[in-house]
Amino acid sequence: GKTDKAEAEAVERVIRLAYAGKTPADKLHAMIDALSGQAHAGLPLAGTWQAYEGWLKSTGKRMADITLRQRKRACERLTDWAKENWPAVTTAGEVDRACAAGFAQYLSEQKTSGKTRRNLIGDLGTVWEGLRRVRDDVKENPWPLVLPNNDSERLDAFTLEQEKCVLEAADKKGHGWGLACRIARYTGLRYGDVARLKWKQVDLKAGVIRLAPSKTARHGIGVVIPLCENLRTALEPDKRRDVDEEGWVLPEHAECYPNPWQGTPGAFADVLALAKVEGRHTFHSWRHTFRTRLAAAGVSDEIAKRLGGWTEDATAMRYDHDGRLKEMREAVEMGARGGKDAKKKARSKARESDGGKA
Repeated sequence: GKTDKAEAEAVERVIRLAYAGKTPADKLHAMIDALSGQAHAGLPLAGTWQAYEGWLKSTGKRMADITLRQRKRACERLTDWAKENWPAVTTAGEVDRACAAGFAQYLSEQKTSGKTRRNLIGDLGTVWEGLRRVRDDVKENPWPLVLPNNDSERLDAFTLEQEKCVLEAADKKGHGWGLACRIARYTGLRYGDVARLKWKQVDLKAGVIRLAPSKTARHGIGVVIPLCENLRTALEPDKRRDVDEEGWVLPEHAECYPNPWQGTPGAFADVLALAKVEGRHTFHSWRHTFRTRLAAAGVSDEIAKRLGGWTEDATAMRYDHDGRLKEMREAVEMGARGGKDAKKKARSKARESDGGKA
């Protein structure tokens, strides 16, 4: 498209260098920008959060502090990544689908879980949607196009053996991890609700925990979870002390939530490493384990939903983990043998009651 031969030859050299991979990306992008006459103008990438925060204030929208922190962190993480890996993008308006896909790939290479990636990219999509409404130079919101599949439901539940190892490792790790794991195992509560559980929500006399989980509170859904003997035993030593009803059950975790690895408790990954468990596990695996054990015990879906605070049948069923073919096959075989054994016992009892004449 050039009328000047020298310019055309320069463009050709840039293209050849690009194909040969001999020029660093930042220099290559700068050369292309110079040849095409494009200049970097617009909202600096480092200023996206301030611009979005200003839009929120102008609209009167209110967000939870934790939501604001997560969105701010997502913007900061993108800015840091782009500076090192995608230097051609310096403004919010220049973030296109290719850049967004590059950041998503980077998160994947960092072994970021599917749920965390979805949350990060979802937060960026929300920020860009807000910027699009107030900035003429931000015309595209590329983030919804690169959202990963939500594979949080594919986390593994702990096997019985793994469960024992993790609990032992959590006790050894200390800093409240043993109690945190037991609460999650026997209630199915998410980490956020475990970390911020207060003594006033624990009724040892009635043997229940009463609370509205953070994820379902907006739907007006609360849960009443009976305390099993194992959990009651774990809680009672602390409860016997003179504790503040408004105080946290796990103060170290409450203080550092949502980032326990940035404080005294340390990361749950350290507990898993100490336990030497294999598979796809996070603290959320306790919720999967809770649901899986309910299913294995034959608890009805309705009761399971009430205990776990699930709002939809489809959501609750993601936690059943009934894809355990070997275990299901053994259960079917045991059920078949149990039926025959029951008939034998009935006939034997009939003979005994009939004086052995039956």
